[in-house]
Amino acid sequence: MTERTRLRLRPRLTPAQMDKVYSMPHDHRRYGRGHGERVAKTIEVAHQFPFDVLSVADLSCGNAAIARSFPDARLVLGDFAPGYDIMGPIEETILKIDPVDLFILSETLEHLDDPGDLLCEVRDKTDLLVLSTPVDCWDDTNQEHYWAWSREGVEELLTDAGFDVLTYDTVDSRLYQEPYCYGIWSCQ
Repeated sequence: MTERTRLRLRPRLTPAQMDKVYSMPHDHRRYGRGHGERVAKTIEVAHQFPFDVLSVADLSCGNAAIARSFPDARLVLGDFAPGYDIMGPIEETILKIDPVDLFILSETLEHLDDPGDLLCEVRDKTDLLVLSTPVDCWDDTNQEHYWAWSREGVEELLTDAGFDVLTYDTVDSRLYQEPYCYGIWSCQ
C-alpha cells in the first residue's frame, strides 16, 4: 500500500453513541447542493450497467432515493435508523438478505469499523456494486466518519473484496464551500 491511501480518523462509536447519531434516517435533501449533485450522479452511474437490474439492495438507504430510481426492481431497503423493515448495523443486516443484482453502498463505507470486511460480505450478495464515499478528505471533522482515503485506497479495498472497478467519477462539493469531493464507482 502506498503512503496516504487510507487513514483511520477516529475510534468506533459506542452503541449508545450510534443510537443517538443515527436516530433518524439520513435524508440528503437536508444537505447542500454538492450532496444533491452526488445523489443525482450516483443514480446516473447506477443506471449505466448494460444488464437488467431486477433486484436492488441498499441497507444504509436513508431516504432510498438511489434504490427507488429503479421503479420496476425488487427493492431490499434497510438502515441503522428506524423506518424500514430491515434495521440495524449494515454489518449485521447484510447477513440476513438474499443475493441481489445490484447493491448500493452510498456514503456508508467511511462510517464502518472494518470497511474491507463489509465489502467482502457485499461481494457474496451481489454481482454489481455502486459505491460512493468522500475521497482525499484527510482532515475530515465529521465524527461519524472513521476513515479517510484516496481513490487508490478505495480501489484497493474493492479489489481485495473481489470486485473489478468498471467506472470512476467524482462530484466535488468543495466548489460550493462544502467539505467533500465524492468518489463514485461502479463495480462488477
